[in-house]
Amino acid sequence: MLSVLLTLTVLSHVSAKQDCIPDEWEDWTSCSQKCGASGTRQRNRKIKILPTADGVQCSTLDFLEIEGCNRECYNGGTLLPTECLCQKGYTGTCCELDIDECGNANGGCQQRCVNELGSYRCECFDGFVENEMNVCKDINECDDNNGGCEMLCMNYYGSYSCGCVPPKILEMDKKTCATENHCLTHPEALNCTHGCAIHNNQFICECPEGYTLDETNFQCVDVDQCQADPMFCAGGTCMSSPGKAICECGIGRGLDADGIKCIDVDECKAGISQCSHTCVNRNAGHVCLCPAGMIIGSDHKTCEDENECMRDPPPCSHTCVDLVGSFACQCPELMELEHDNRTCCEIGKCIRPLSAEGKTTSSEKWIISISVVAVVAVLVIVVLVWRMLKRHISTSEKVMRGITMATFTTDPTDQQHETRAAALYSDSASHILDRRPSDQITVHRSAVLTSQNSWTEDGSENVIFTRRGTESNKAR
Repeated sequence: MLSVLLTLTVLSHVSAKQDCIPDEWEDWTSCSQKCGASGTRQRNRKIKILPTADGVQCSTLDFLEIEGCNRECYNGGTLLPTECLCQKGYTGTCCELDIDECGNANGGCQQRCVNELGSYRCECFDGFVENEMNVCKDINECDDNNGGCEMLCMNYYGSYSCGCVPPKILEMDKKTCATENHCLTHPEALNCTHGCAIHNNQFICECPEGYTLDETNFQCVDVDQCQADPMFCAGGTCMSSPGKAICECGIGRGLDADGIKCIDVDECKAGISQCSHTCVNRNAGHVCLCPAGMIIGSDHKTCEDENECMRDPPPCSHTCVDLVGSFACQCPELMELEHDNRTCCEIGKCIRPLSAEGKTTSSEKWIISISVVAVVAVLVIVVLVWRMLKRHISTSEKVMRGITMATFTTDPTDQQHETRAAALYSDSASHILDRRPSDQITVHRSAVLTSQNSWTEDGSENVIFTRRGTESNKAR
């Protein structure tokens, strides 16, 4: 009986759900973090209460759905439940920042420290070589083919130079010696507008960087590098000036390592965004984002608490209390919050919404399972009882059939009916004995009936049965 009641209760509860249906989910909010272990986003949904509800309470629904997002660590970091475990050489909430080991005591290097992503290396200056003790030692270039000098080679700490024995003079290659200084002795050398050098024992005019000689080979003219090299400053604006060209890449962009083309600069990874919370890199720029309950300040970098109670329309039906990063709704006396945690209603009269997507809750599933088990158990017991009763009824029918055949009207001289009745009753008794061993005493006491014929006044024959066996023996 209890299982039937539980089943009916569950069915009526499920049918009542049709009066409260979930509306569409709203869009997801932006993720609170760009990476790391704590990023979340949320979305809300409302409940449509149909006119047929008539105050019927429905099961509970979580209106606010929250899920993790952007939960990742950069540069091979390991995502832990609460933080990122960074690889050596990286730091930051998401392991997005490279550690500049060279910034701390030059990385322990003797001369030059070269920072790399996630690592660094030590190098020696030109003219030095690192020995087995990781110490930079000066190279004596003059020991190797006289340093390439034609005449004199002079070694210095970290460098060397070539020289010539007067009156010879060093040519422009800084290694070969000319017989004389043609820049001083040749009259045309005076026509050079910028500089003069000796090459192959002759003079030539020289120009500074950004200039080249004209057709006379004496005058230096400016080179328009923006037109001379179309690949220079690709993606930016090339501006030529006397002797040089300037590449303007614009905000959020900069020259690549070769100084040829403009590329996007990831201000977030470079740590120059100055965002107080979340930085999202974009092509030629970046944006700062704030978690739920906060808004970006006037500087577009700092997140400030948002007073949700000042929204239009207000989020609460009655009293709104602003919290850091959130808000809370409160109700007056004799009222309580509705399912949306924003609307107040009389205590005990709030309509509870249906489970998300019409699904049953865990408690409902538990009740249904118990009800089904109880119903099945009751059905099994009913079947077993019915089979036992049917077996008794079948046996009793056979006994009564034997008695009936023994009592029908017959010829006084006909003994066949008496024999058939006695045999049938005997078979019935044997059947009972075979089926129910526990009733052997009853069967034995019943024994075998014999019949005696007597005649009534109206001429019909009465068959009178007497008992033979144990009782008849006792009677004697």
